[in-house]
Amino acid sequence: MGHDATYTFPEGDLHVTVIAAKSQSAYWADDWESRPHARLAISSSLDEYEPGYVKIRGRKYRVASRRARVHARTEAALREDSDNPDLWRWESPLWCYEFMNEQNREIGESTAARFRLRQMVNEAAMRFEAAHPDWQLISERLELEGELGAAEAAVATVRDELRKAEARVTDLTARIAAYTA
Repeated sequence: MGHDATYTFPEGDLHVTVIAAKSQSAYWADDWESRPHARLAISSSLDEYEPGYVKIRGRKYRVASRRARVHARTEAALREDSDNPDLWRWESPLWCYEFMNEQNREIGESTAARFRLRQMVNEAAMRFEAAHPDWQLISERLELEGELGAAEAAVATVRDELRKAEARVTDLTARIAAYTA
């Protein structure tokens, strides 16, 4: 996986990559609407097959996180309710677990290492957003490109089925014509 930025922390580097947004339906102003949620992949590795680690108190940990940015309308509502809203939502991890130790085991929920890793991931996301203000548009474009690819594949499949059906019609027409000749 390529990356868009690398952020250095005392514990090690985290690599941030813009990934395709995910649209979700939300009820807003008496109507359901589809909203894109721009997403980032944040990892301690540049290659999923070669794990990279950060080191906390002498122990190695692997980060494989996905974060989705809340939609602008949701952000406005959150900012009305709080001076410091959480604008990033956790998503399924890139690998088995979001945070793993050197033996590829998940880190316990209430550990200091997990707390620090969560802080690092959130800080990397905020630093990336500050440095790349147009990243959400890129994420949304990647989602649309994925949908376009899927639609083009569906069209190709339907065209192939249509060619087969037309060949079958031609064959059946020829066979019927043989009976009437």
